[in-house]
Amino acid sequence: MQINKIAVFGAGVWGSVLARHIAETGRKVAVWEYYQKLIDAINSTGMHPNIPDFKLHSNITITNNLAEAVKDADMLIFVISSKSIRGFCKDLDKLLKGRVIPVISASKGIEDKTFNTMCEVIEEELPYLKDKVFAFSGPSFALEVAKNMPTRIMLAGKDVKLGAEIAKILTHGPIVAVPYADRRGAEYGGAIKNIVAIGCGLLDGKGYGANTKAALLTEAMDEMKQLMLSQGAKAESIYSLAGLGDAVLTGMSSISRNRRLGEKLGQGLTLEEAKTQVGTIAEGADSVTGIYHIARKNNLHTPVIDAIWKILTQGAKAEVLLHALGFKSHC
Repeated sequence: MQINKIAVFGAGVWGSVLARHIAETGRKVAVWEYYQKLIDAINSTGMHPNIPDFKLHSNITITNNLAEAVKDADMLIFVISSKSIRGFCKDLDKLLKGRVIPVISASKGIEDKTFNTMCEVIEEELPYLKDKVFAFSGPSFALEVAKNMPTRIMLAGKDVKLGAEIAKILTHGPIVAVPYADRRGAEYGGAIKNIVAIGCGLLDGKGYGANTKAALLTEAMDEMKQLMLSQGAKAESIYSLAGLGDAVLTGMSSISRNRRLGEKLGQGLTLEEAKTQVGTIAEGADSVTGIYHIARKNNLHTPVIDAIWKILTQGAKAEVLLHALGFKSHC
């Protein structure tokens, strides 16, 4: 497989870190970005405004012209908001015109109405790419990767041979890409852990400690297990890098934007106020409705997920989460 140019959609923190990671292999990388101000900021300094001491590689070009980014690309990487992907694919379809190339989704989430994963959304809108779409999911704080701190990330897809070839391209420096066959399990794990992280942040915002978060994580892993198995994931995916590994990372670290969103909510801010203060997209807030309705549809016992959904969508108080964990006297 010859990969000379890769198009990355999204010049946010993770998209830019992945772009430089790939550019360091000698390949050309075209980064498409919607916001012209961000493009101008990066191009004027050669640095990313949201990543300390992060210089972009000379093999990278940044543009808001999608046709320019996609032209001659041998592989595509999605690092945009999960809510934007379906509409984005409609525009992309006009440019690809049936051209079959591998795609990686580093975007995590579940669609509200369809309950589709992001890879499934891409394949639905671009059916000629069926089985060529891979989920890139696991413990991967972009700011740590930018500092060359090692991590292992799952590359999950149905075409095992192709996945192994792509994993070799992505594996160098701080990243080890691990080929994995259970794409559905990796994607559901990646979506649910963001919701769990919001719950951990809610507890932080209320001033509770590690004991309480450990109780939350333990209960949440059981709910993750129920949800993932109900959607056809393999049991081993629950305790994989994209499941337990990413849940622990995202729920316990101050770097996590989903955890920070929950913390702001626990401090009494509204969801919109919390989103504004966090600044970057917290995908858990977008995925929670889909995950909640999957649980209800399958009659699952998910008190933690239910509580977080009520807090995010119904304006319930953070104490609802403590009730879900069985704590009464402290609420």
